[in-house]
Amino acid sequence: MRSFHLTVFLFLLTFGCLSLPAEAKSSASITGVVGLNTVPSARMDDEGTIRTTVSRDGHYVHGSVGAQISSGLYFGLRQTVLDKNDTHLFPGMDVKLRLLSERQWRPEISVGLQSALGHKRMAAEYLAMSKRYKDFDFTLGVGWGRMGTRQQIPNPLLLHAFSNDHRALDGESPNRPSDWFTGGAGLFGGVQYDLPIDGLSLKADWNSDKWTAERFADPSFDAPAPWSIGLAYRPYDWIDAGVALQGTDTILARISLSPNLKDWVGRDAPPPSPVNLYPREEKPNPLKKVWRSRETRFLGLDAATKNDFHAQARLDLDDIRSTASQIGQGARLLSNSAGTRPEQIAFLLSRYGMKGPVITINRHDLERAELDRQGSAEEIWRNTSFSSFLPDPLSKKRAAMDDHFSFRVNWVTDLFLLEDRKSVMARTALLPAFTERLGRHFLGHMEFRFNLAENLGLFADYPDAHNPEGRADINLFTQNRFVLERQYLSGFVTLGNDLHAAASLGYLEEMYGGVTGEVLYRPFAKPWALGLEISRVLKRNPETVLAMGMNDDPAVLTSHLNGHYEFANSGATLHASVGRYLAGDVGGTLDLSNTFDNGVRVAASVTATNQTDRDIYGGKTNLYSGISLSLPLGSFPFISEGSRAIMNAGPLGRRTGQRLDTPVSLYEVTEPLSYRAITRHWSELIP
Repeated sequence: MRSFHLTVFLFLLTFGCLSLPAEAKSSASITGVVGLNTVPSARMDDEGTIRTTVSRDGHYVHGSVGAQISSGLYFGLRQTVLDKNDTHLFPGMDVKLRLLSERQWRPEISVGLQSALGHKRMAAEYLAMSKRYKDFDFTLGVGWGRMGTRQQIPNPLLLHAFSNDHRALDGESPNRPSDWFTGGAGLFGGVQYDLPIDGLSLKADWNSDKWTAERFADPSFDAPAPWSIGLAYRPYDWIDAGVALQGTDTILARISLSPNLKDWVGRDAPPPSPVNLYPREEKPNPLKKVWRSRETRFLGLDAATKNDFHAQARLDLDDIRSTASQIGQGARLLSNSAGTRPEQIAFLLSRYGMKGPVITINRHDLERAELDRQGSAEEIWRNTSFSSFLPDPLSKKRAAMDDHFSFRVNWVTDLFLLEDRKSVMARTALLPAFTERLGRHFLGHMEFRFNLAENLGLFADYPDAHNPEGRADINLFTQNRFVLERQYLSGFVTLGNDLHAAASLGYLEEMYGGVTGEVLYRPFAKPWALGLEISRVLKRNPETVLAMGMNDDPAVLTSHLNGHYEFANSGATLHASVGRYLAGDVGGTLDLSNTFDNGVRVAASVTATNQTDRDIYGGKTNLYSGISLSLPLGSFPFISEGSRAIMNAGPLGRRTGQRLDTPVSLYEVTEPLSYRAITRHWSELIP
């Protein structure tokens, strides 16, 4: 057997020396993460890739969906089933993190967890290194758990916490953090060679999986050989397929769809009709009519004033167009009515009446770029300034803002992986929503839920199916085809420089009503923010009309301390919170989200609390994970601005670890006022 592998390796090496260099094409392994045939590599998909994989080997069928949330983090959910008439399923959450990028003399290094939170049978951890040489991409790694059962070596992690040599490789309890990187370890490796045919690669690998759990469950089990060799073909960037021979008698087959979210054609809204900039002497509109005009109210522009130095106004931003685009529209309109004297255009940026920074633009730079075609948004930026100073008399001007009505429709799908009977529990709903601005600082919101399809009746067999704590009785709410999702009144205010507050009262979400409040400190031009939210809510009664009645249980007090951190030069945000959840349990949540330039948002989260709840294996757990995807639809014909298609994959029908789905997030509401929102799309200042 070893001579066979040496022959294959020498063949590939010789073939590579005869070919021209080409860029390697990443493709999935049998479990859905980027890799070779049966083992992962250190490689990652491009940021924003959503990878859906279906594969089959001699004993299992795997189905997975995962997202490359950032350039160095993959998060996926996988469902594995025995390839026979067996209803036993092995779901899991897979994570892969890049530690080091490849350099001239340094390999790319990644660490991964297979079934980090999931069934023990598929659980494994690994550290992989990949190095490219011309058309070859070599991988060497060390694995634990399932990937460390053949040709074991002593655990290279010398810390005492990882010295457990008796790690359980199967059973009806989930894999836990205490199991990670414990037990023996094994080496794996392989090579990918990119053939001269574009998109076609040859893969060969050696794994360290001894199939211990299967052999223990069935002594007659015939484990496949550790080596494999096969072909992977990627005809387009968004699809790849592979077939391989494992040993001499097992065929592996796989197909993956991997579109990139950055290529999504939808937006939150169609591009606005640009406001034309006119030479100063033409002055088509008198200043006193600017903020009264219908066009400026649509732009959120009001309280316009001018003097010999500034033409200035308030600019109330929305969240479906880029901040820079709205600033550009307002600057052109204000310049058209400013006369010949002012050389500066200033806006006090605001959102629902909350105050942001004052941005000042050089008027001559704007005219040079727009009228003379001699400049750009980047050149305008050089002379742009920010301050918290409110120019007089703008600081004394209080113009009433007209009410503004908006409508949107969201399509929402919730998914949950099961261990038995059905592989997925799901529900789909249509959520039309109506929002109206009530003056400068308030808004009213009404939203309905049309439950279109679901199979949550499976929850009826669980002991907590009628428990009103948390969301254990979600199936009872979903049985109603038409309910009131939300109806609330929200108010917003700025308490001080960079310090904002908001409160909401009413039916706050599908299952709870009451009052909630939040305070957020978000310093401008800083990548972090801190906030505190407190809610006092009652559980709604699903058996009443539109689920508008409340049950007789006492009110629930929930609160969380929130921290946010923005990653430079991206839309990625890390959100960490600690506090009290709806069932009275205490814990924390870690959430990583990324919003791309086209408005697509992807997020992954992990929650841990001090109380346990049933898991999908019949045991107990206090760890929960999930992934969500949100696609903007507002730019498509006949669809309202701000509408979205949303997919959530994570726990359903849980008692613990459940947080109020607050109708207003101050961090999201203040995002248009942030330095990141202004700079990321600054090029849109000029149409």
